[in-house]
Amino acid sequence: MPPRDLRLACVARRQETADVVTFAFRDVEGRPLKHLPGQALTLALPLPGETAWRTFTIASTPTRPGEVELTVKAAPNGYATRWMHEALHPGIEIEARGPVGQFSIAHHYAPSFALISGGSGITPMMSMLRWLADRGETVDVVFIHAARTPEDALFVRELADLDRQMPNLRVVTVVADVPAGQSWSGYRGVIDRRMMAVMVPDLARREVFCCGPAGFMGAIGRIFDAEGGDAAHFHTESFGAAKAAEVTPPVITTAEAKANGPTLTINGRAIAVAAGTTILAAARAGGIVIPTGCQEGMCGTCRVKKLDGSVEMTHRGGITAREERQGYILACCSRMTGDVQVTTKA
Repeated sequence: MPPRDLRLACVARRQETADVVTFAFRDVEGRPLKHLPGQALTLALPLPGETAWRTFTIASTPTRPGEVELTVKAAPNGYATRWMHEALHPGIEIEARGPVGQFSIAHHYAPSFALISGGSGITPMMSMLRWLADRGETVDVVFIHAARTPEDALFVRELADLDRQMPNLRVVTVVADVPAGQSWSGYRGVIDRRMMAVMVPDLARREVFCCGPAGFMGAIGRIFDAEGGDAAHFHTESFGAAKAAEVTPPVITTAEAKANGPTLTINGRAIAVAAGTTILAAARAGGIVIPTGCQEGMCGTCRVKKLDGSVEMTHRGGITAREERQGYILACCSRMTGDVQVTTKA
């Protein structure tokens, strides 16, 4: 389903762990919030002095479209997510766009699954598992969640209830460390091939969905490959993860730019790069951070306003025609065809 513009009202919030909060939203106009399990929403967060676009995977199930829940971890240096934890309370309305993303169990139905998550990467897995539970599905599911400590494990009570309710579900939690004074009888340490072979001996024959930090997803992918799994059956969610789709080009001198390529001016700072560079890659080359999610033109997180210049933009629904007319572009999929001036503060 294509993304659409939304206005959402926060109707509840729930503290999950010390640094994770679940926010519940309803459509202000009362429309059902349709999505597929595993898809995401992009929020326009009204931060002081600016609007920050951030993409979060939906944790709730599409079988209950009256509300959506976003489970958000606030990193110590996460400005936007920290604002959400401190200032986003029931009654506040925000603009949003969605759903976005192709990471969904609905696209890859199979007789057996492995849903593997690290940290807050559990959110799309919970959407998928809740969807299966509400539909009364009896497929074979192994649900693996890796957390830093027992106190950081998410949805522990709900997962235990689902484990009892669903006859073909097995829930496994792995913690990297057990602090002094805490007890833990489950798996501990970093998931490696040996541990995975004990937890899921038939991993290579399952449809695998994996979400978490980039390093975590890469490690699980290598284990799947080593076990003989077919890459077509291994799916990862990339919002918020570092991607290597485009190598960041080196900054070149002004003289070289005049001869060989354009200059990006972003928030008043000029960066000379090679021709054909995306706005996102050019910003990175100059050490400027533009928040990004999918990096595929779907989520809209990297939206910036073009003040001058020309680009070629090839997006996948992450920006509306109205926004384009207003001068907005997506940094991840807009390639510079000449000198360009943009701002991230519009």
